[in-house]
Amino acid sequence: MRALSRPRPSATAVFAVAMGVLVTGCTQAVPGRPDAARPPVTVSAAPAPSPQAPVPLSPDGVATAATGAIQDVWRGAFPAAFGRPWNDIRTFAPVRTGHPATSRPPCVERVADLVGQAFYCPTADAVVWDADTLLPDLHRRFGSAGVMVALAHEVGHAVQSRLGIDAAQAGDPGRYPAVLLETMADCYAGVVFAKLAERPVAGLAVDPKARDAALLALVGFRDPLGVLPGNDSAHGNAFDRVSAFQDGFRDGAARCSGMTVDNRSFTQRRFGSAADQARGGDLPLPVLLEALQQDADQWFGALSPGWRVPPIGGASCPAHVPVTQGPVRFCAADGVLSIDQGALDTLHREVGDYAGATLLASRYGIALLAALGAETEGPAAGAAAVCLAGAYTGALVEPDGGFTLSPGDLDEAVQVLLTHDWAARDSAGGVDTTESGFDRVSRFRDGLLGGPHGCLPNR
Repeated sequence: MRALSRPRPSATAVFAVAMGVLVTGCTQAVPGRPDAARPPVTVSAAPAPSPQAPVPLSPDGVATAATGAIQDVWRGAFPAAFGRPWNDIRTFAPVRTGHPATSRPPCVERVADLVGQAFYCPTADAVVWDADTLLPDLHRRFGSAGVMVALAHEVGHAVQSRLGIDAAQAGDPGRYPAVLLETMADCYAGVVFAKLAERPVAGLAVDPKARDAALLALVGFRDPLGVLPGNDSAHGNAFDRVSAFQDGFRDGAARCSGMTVDNRSFTQRRFGSAADQARGGDLPLPVLLEALQQDADQWFGALSPGWRVPPIGGASCPAHVPVTQGPVRFCAADGVLSIDQGALDTLHREVGDYAGATLLASRYGIALLAALGAETEGPAAGAAAVCLAGAYTGALVEPDGGFTLSPGDLDEAVQVLLTHDWAARDSAGGVDTTESGFDRVSRFRDGLLGGPHGCLPNR
């Protein structure tokens, strides 16, 4: 976050956002390691299978199953979406980058150039990946879903090639910048997950937990902070990449192919100052709390004129207020937001300042529901809280000289929404256990794109 001396005016305008992805084409591959400056929250290791459970596939086994399943998806989805037959990909090439005797893979000069990489090469019609480093790391951290989303993204580039995007880009590079191509490929990966959720394949997890793991893998492949969408190597920040995956999952392949520079915008931004860059875009927690309280007082207050927006108070609420709301609680009796300083410090340190800001905005959302006389308990209240947190964030997207987002803030919101359900908890600490991180991010996006009034009941 950036907190400047002049408070920003109360605003409800939002900014249309979009998505980018894991890897580019043959001439440019993306490292298979997350940004070292801000590692994403990782998924807990799965428990060991019981003796009766199927033996999990190895990374190579997952890759074999995934490439077969992904190609099978497109044999049906491509004709259905585009009215033409699918031509099978010529080559799937796992490369043993740790073996000196490995022959040169397609489209690169040396085996060493592929370490930690995966790519699609249109001239060879080949999907190529590092089988010794990249896939085992993805499998260890995200399970089969991590391997599958990487390969589905690369096959997404093959979909583009079959639609003639390569030729169109060569003739008019400005029409298809790198970040748009990556966005489309992320979107096509979402299509694959949706189709496999309808018809699962043994060894490839596509349940909601696995889908969240796939999104966390995308978070790990986001661009470094400060990279702009116009950069030739841009793939997208975590928020934009996850958004594209969700669009493909929900809306299908036609949504992906219809993306253009005119209808798809991106939320990546440069640092606003040298000081902001030196902090990695994070304000110290006390400064964040003070600035956010002042800003939220204006924004949330405008939604219920005459209402006293709750200040951020101490560490405790009355005994009857459930601490299960999370690190931030709305204490209706005292009219304050109570914080767990230790938990927020940890979240701030491990994820970034806007992770905590997202939780604070969700509790302001619960307080607003109470001020409007709406129900503050139950799944609808939790859903409204997440949506309002997104709507508040949407008002911070465009810099206006006041309190605004820094590079990485939206990514931090995505991470906390994927890994914790705190933002979706109601005033009693209850939460809809059927919802996944995917659902919370989707609801947050709805608020960011649509503004606050779509979040509120009977509005």
